[in-house]
Amino acid sequence: RRKFEIAQYDLTEEGWKVCNPACHMYQREMQIQVEKARQRCPQNNCNFDYYTYALLYDMHSVAACDAIYMLKEWNDSPGATAEFYYAKACGKEIIFEK
Repeated sequence: RRKFEIAQYDLTEEGWKVCNPACHMYQREMQIQVEKARQRCPQNNCNFDYYTYALLYDMHSVAACDAIYMLKEWNDSPGATAEFYYAKACGKEIIFEK
């Protein structure tokens, strides 16, 4: 989380409005939305997977952004890799940590 906080601070200083997926507010809202998705799933009638719905919430967030910022070693993270390819497919600007 510290890497995310530092990147958020630096990008904010550069004038960017930042959506930080590691911050508490983002994580809490994601949990709320995933729980709503789980409640829409009829009991024993679907294979609900928390990670799948959390990743879907994340893609909605990427869709709302003008650009994404990739921390070093982003390709070690399945979630960051998904964000990268989604952003690329949508024509978003992709900025890489130096």
